[in-house]
Amino acid sequence: MNARPRDRPLAFGALAAAGTIWGASFVAGKVALAELSVPHLILYRFVLASIAFLPFVLHARPRLHRREWLIVVLAAVIGVPVQFLMQFEGLARTTASHAALMIGTAPVLVAIAAYLVLRERLRPIAWLALGASTLGVAFTVMQSGGASTAGKAQPTLAGDMLVLASMFAAVVWILVSKQLMARHSPVAVSGLITITGTVALGAWVLARDGLPPTALTTDTWLAVGALGLVATMLSTVLWNWGLAHTDAGKAGAFINLEPVVGAMLGVWLLHESLGPMALFGGVLIVAGALVVSL
Repeated sequence: MNARPRDRPLAFGALAAAGTIWGASFVAGKVALAELSVPHLILYRFVLASIAFLPFVLHARPRLHRREWLIVVLAAVIGVPVQFLMQFEGLARTTASHAALMIGTAPVLVAIAAYLVLRERLRPIAWLALGASTLGVAFTVMQSGGASTAGKAQPTLAGDMLVLASMFAAVVWILVSKQLMARHSPVAVSGLITITGTVALGAWVLARDGLPPTALTTDTWLAVGALGLVATMLSTVLWNWGLAHTDAGKAGAFINLEPVVGAMLGVWLLHESLGPMALFGGVLIVAGALVVSL
């Protein structure tokens, strides 16, 4: 699907906003995890997002064929429980810097998958920009992450591979969702996938971990609300709308805004250190996103 020229600036703006929100969600996640386990936090997050999506889905009433429903189920299961549970299980087994480095591979994986599966073309300079952007993630997270994890958990191959595997799940979610958004409203598609994925996630979490606690502090509820309504519902709508109006390969570059924003807020709010190497990495990431959007 080729975007009309007038759609591209708005599409890139929506993608950039989504990446920024995802980066800001790190702070809310840290607040919520003080009282909640990872499975229960993810469940609360997607239940709230599903409730917010429900009115839009009911209003749109998308008419899907049987094959399209199968696509919804595939994107939902891979994009919600598989991706997020795998990613956070990996985070529990490795350091934050190594996990963020694995997440930084997403744009390259998306671009390669879009080239192989969707036959989308990228100019040579766009490939170089994607490589530079991913390299920038490495510079950023290796310095800020190393400072914040010193003396704590050590990186492991198992943890790194789980996070990397979750990125393959994210690529499948992006490409499969794009097929549906070519024919239906991005908001409706986002809602259907989120609600369906939440059902699968809830079945898994409740069977394994039981009901989540409800006696939580106000700060935790506010963090959970921000994760569910802003970092999941709003950001997913922005991302899928932007994805529907541009190439998937180009959209992947904006994923790299997530670790940049997360690192910046970590310095500002969590008092983490951010040295010259990380600053240089941030420049590479932003420059890569700008080049690939031209």
